[in-house]
Amino acid sequence: MIDSLSFRRARAGDFAAVCDLAQQLALHIDAPLPPLTLERFLAFYVNDDAPMNLLLALRGDRVLGMIAWILTCELYSADTCVYISDIAVNATVRGQGIGKALMAQAKAWGRAHGAKKLAWDVWDRNFTAKAFYERLGAEINREAINHVLTVGDG
Repeated sequence: MIDSLSFRRARAGDFAAVCDLAQQLALHIDAPLPPLTLERFLAFYVNDDAPMNLLLALRGDRVLGMIAWILTCELYSADTCVYISDIAVNATVRGQGIGKALMAQAKAWGRAHGAKKLAWDVWDRNFTAKAFYERLGAEINREAINHVLTVGDG
């Protein structure tokens, strides 16, 4: 079945399919539904100057999965890294290798752009994702601790 997959960057017409995948991901991790607008989708993922890469996995014209990333560069080491912000596969086709294929696409893109590694965060309670990454051979970075600082109006 993986042989029938194709991959391409997201386009404006993919907004509904991407929103559906984002909502499925949010529900999977018990997060609020994402308030993604078409304007933000275009600005961050589709326009020529969009900072994020959003690759879709398709079978025919049906979007089955997505992976979003940005290329970063660490000043202290000069290492480049593909930071994955989101990966999602439609619930109806999970377990068919689509997530693995998306990760392979991001890895190949990173290699072509000089990246030394792929990195991402995983919700602690997302046990299926943690098992998936373990099967891929990913290692937990125990040296780094994720921090979040909320940007407010004040």
